[in-house]
Amino acid sequence: YIALLLLSLLLKIVTAEQSLHQLVCEDETLFLSCPKGYTIDVLTALYGKKDPRKCNHPGNNNSNCAAGNALVTIKILCNRKQNCRVQASNNVFNDPCYGTRKYLEVTYECVHVEILSSVACENDKLKINCPDGYYLWIVNALYGRTDPVTCFKPDKRVLTNYCDATTALNTLKSRCTNWKECTVDASNGIFGDPCRGTYKYLEVDYLCLTPKTFFNISAMSN
Repeated sequence: YIALLLLSLLLKIVTAEQSLHQLVCEDETLFLSCPKGYTIDVLTALYGKKDPRKCNHPGNNNSNCAAGNALVTIKILCNRKQNCRVQASNNVFNDPCYGTRKYLEVTYECVHVEILSSVACENDKLKINCPDGYYLWIVNALYGRTDPVTCFKPDKRVLTNYCDATTALNTLKSRCTNWKECTVDASNGIFGDPCRGTYKYLEVDYLCLTPKTFFNISAMSN
């Protein structure tokens, strides 16, 4: 948790011209993150082993191997998102050197984009839309509560300001991506209840993309 806070502070001073670097050993989880108003643009990715000093382990240590699909895979999973988690495993990437302890190493930029935001309090409807000729692309979504101010109502109970439904992002993507407009109920029936007894809200960050930009990204994901 402390590490994520430090990363968040670092990212607040990052500009689009500065690259960030993350490395995790095999079977660990890589976490990429950009501050609000920025999205991930992956520059390089390596799954394998080029430096014997990184993630060293007794046994076979082939230090000249790399999965050929690493960059494309990371771009598909992470580009144009605010946050991204990827498991460094042979199940995600090809195994370029059987028996060698590998690592996943990524460099990326946080690119400033015109991210739009919308909030709906619990049991209200979230409505988002784009101008004619543009399509919705969901960047981030939250159903729960992460601050005491949003959707504060004196008659509503708040037991915690730290809860987030894990289903929120995928639910918004499946319901809204590639549409000009979208309406979603901010309710436990849609997202589950991440903090019972607390008055929650649904918050979404999204882009309005031109058809050319949207379908180029969609083609990469298929």
